[in-house]
Amino acid sequence: MGSKSVAEEMRRRRRIGGSALGRKRWWAGIVLDVARVAAAVVALQFRGEVAAEPNSPSQPTSASQWPDATNTGPRDLELKRSGPLTIATAGTTISGLDIDGGVTVNADNVTIEMSRISANAWAVIRIDPHQTGVVVRDCTIDGRGAGPDGNGNQGIMGQGTFQRNNIFNVENGIVLTEKSSLIEDNFIHDLNAGGAPHYDGIQIDGGISEVVIRHNTIINSHGAAGAIMIDNEFGPVSNIIIEGNLLAGGSYTIYSDAKFNDNPISGISITDNHIGSGQYGPTLFRKNRPIYLRNATDGWRLLRNLNLGKTAAQEAIR
Repeated sequence: MGSKSVAEEMRRRRRIGGSALGRKRWWAGIVLDVARVAAAVVALQFRGEVAAEPNSPSQPTSASQWPDATNTGPRDLELKRSGPLTIATAGTTISGLDIDGGVTVNADNVTIEMSRISANAWAVIRIDPHQTGVVVRDCTIDGRGAGPDGNGNQGIMGQGTFQRNNIFNVENGIVLTEKSSLIEDNFIHDLNAGGAPHYDGIQIDGGISEVVIRHNTIINSHGAAGAIMIDNEFGPVSNIIIEGNLLAGGSYTIYSDAKFNDNPISGISITDNHIGSGQYGPTLFRKNRPIYLRNATDGWRLLRNLNLGKTAAQEAIR
């Protein structure tokens, strides 16, 4: 009821007469009008709260949108065989190779693309922590299930821009060692390692900031550690954005854990993700409070529609 109609109604009620009954009806009508206005305000507020519901991701949920075996890696490109590479010249681009033995990057602005890299090295691709502008995209990265001593290894270790890679047979898919990284559209799955592995799809162990983790598919089918691990063991962590991913498994699927020391974890934002709960739950947050909005718990269901490529990952979601 608008302010004009309310005023007219008040004048009409005044004309009812001076009787006690008329006055009672007039006051009852005013109370009813106020109640209607209050109810309308509450309804508007309620609709706003529903729009911000943490379990209503804005991302679409069709299978075709997610990274899997069909849209990551070099796909059908014919690759040229190569041994292990160490890149020491800035601006180098490596493309179209089938590399047996791993890649070490010791220069800035290096691009590794449309290649298959397989190695029992500590890291299949290792980027020196002093280098910037490194890009790894559209690659298959296979850790062969063990490092040189039979224990686990890493798919990519370092910092840079990592896009549309298919990463498997490693203990940890991507381990960040410096700030300023973009991890986007990757398929990390079938984590596999010897020894006593601590499996993580993406691992951030402190001393890291300015990271975006966006629209990846990450599966940890082991019921241990997580799809994404953030902790403060080796330094503070700040400004990590985790948005629009499909994440599943682990003990907890996403960790933001400041249990090790007094190094702070701050500026963690976890939004619009689809999560398949780990063995004990979807998240573990200790001694920090991430922003956590619009995340759904439908991850395992969505994974059933993807082409996962590997038997172990297929078994994990049956």
